[in-house]
Amino acid sequence: MNVLNFINQNSEHPLQASVNEFVSQGSAKRLSILKGLTLRLTTLNNAEFIFRSQKKGIRTQIKLGIYKREASESDIALGFLDIRTAIAIVEELHLKAQLGLHPVTELRSAKYSIGTTFNAIYAEVLANKKAKGVCTLAFERNYINEIAPYLGQNSVHQITCKDVQRVINTILESGRKSVAEKCLYLCKNLFDYASEQNICPNVTQKMTVGMNAGGYEVFKGIALESHDLKKTFHWMIKYRESFSETLYLYCILLVCLGLRKQELLSCKWASFDKDNNILHIEREVAKKRVAIAVPISERLHPIFSRLKELSAESDFIFPTAHVLKVKPMCENTPNTALKRLFSVIEKENGFHLAFKIHDLRRTFRTMLSRLKIDSTVAELCINHRGKDTVENISNLERYDRYVKFEERKDAMNLIAERVISLTPDFSDVELTIAA
Repeated sequence: MNVLNFINQNSEHPLQASVNEFVSQGSAKRLSILKGLTLRLTTLNNAEFIFRSQKKGIRTQIKLGIYKREASESDIALGFLDIRTAIAIVEELHLKAQLGLHPVTELRSAKYSIGTTFNAIYAEVLANKKAKGVCTLAFERNYINEIAPYLGQNSVHQITCKDVQRVINTILESGRKSVAEKCLYLCKNLFDYASEQNICPNVTQKMTVGMNAGGYEVFKGIALESHDLKKTFHWMIKYRESFSETLYLYCILLVCLGLRKQELLSCKWASFDKDNNILHIEREVAKKRVAIAVPISERLHPIFSRLKELSAESDFIFPTAHVLKVKPMCENTPNTALKRLFSVIEKENGFHLAFKIHDLRRTFRTMLSRLKIDSTVAELCINHRGKDTVENISNLERYDRYVKFEERKDAMNLIAERVISLTPDFSDVELTIAA
């Protein structure tokens, strides 16, 4: 039997002469090779294999591959097939059809998975998210920085749950548990899509944060008390070498406006309407892609005036430290500087204080509650528009950037008054916050 197999594999296929004549003469457009398999002439000396199938009265066809007289394994991976390989594939499809499977669907899945990389799946999911108006900054950052270097170029069909686990373990070893959790969810998202498209099975289906990403993250967010804010502002000014004046003003605005860190960093001066005391957060910048007009208290005007000087005519309110200042500040810069500041404070004062930039947004929301601001107004102040969080507004108002503007303005003025009262005298840093 081994001798017969060797002879069959190394001798010319009986149909080879007919195929040679068909391809070279081009007298016909199609040549039947096997049931469901035909060779279609595209141009002279060039042809492609076409597979046809019928199931439940519905006829479908798909391109099997490009004809090549002798196709190596690398050629097959690129989509080239010789007669023997094409026939073997079709015979396998016929066996699957006898089991009740749809041969064209099975073939499409196999063809797609062979040449589809994890990067390609990511690109499709990313495009779908952007089309839905979902903010993809974190999605892109986590994939590009954490996943793509290890799995991006791999065929999605060849990636196993062990490969995904290695990536997650690498992140966990670096001490970034929350990032590991997000990357696991990201991988599950990509494999969910691949499975839905019949590209490959979902190898991450049984992977969980509890079992595979170091356990569920305990919520650590805090809302700062007034005395903590006052001390923090004092230290930010005292240790200017560790925490720049620009970042100090950035933190004040975060507490006064309740914006997300990236929303404020992405703002341009063109978005600031000084005459009407409004900062426009456009839908391209907002997390949920819903624009909002943020009321600006007059108490914050000196801060914006100083930021105008510090930005050195950049288009951005908070530009990068690069001399050209053509891009906004990196979103990681504030938290990195904050960690550096806390390290200096603890070393020189023995006082331990730890929070993240996003906690300033939590502080803003908590202050609104303590000021007894209506919950609907308070949620709109942080641009929450979901039906589960905001009541008593119509569907049209959910997309109105000026929704309850006057109510939000009054609330913002109260917050600005309270926060500015906690800031120290800025005469020694060439900035005076005054009415």
